[in-house]
Amino acid sequence: MASDNHRGKTGIFYTKDPGGVIVMKDGEILHQYKSVNELVEAHVKGVAALEREMEELLARHYRPD
Repeated sequence: MASDNHRGKTGIFYTKDPGGVIVMKDGEILHQYKSVNELVEAHVKGVAALEREMEELLARHYRPD
């Protein structure tokens, strides 16, 4: 559970000690990254996976079996 000063917060928060990034929704920590670069890498990988899924879905829809 998040501390009282984060209760109900949603967003991306940067930490100094230890350095990193916390992603929160409604005061709950969804994920904590060691650096901004780690967050960006995870985001890029996630977007690439979604694009692959969309391409496969469209291919199945428009190409007959």
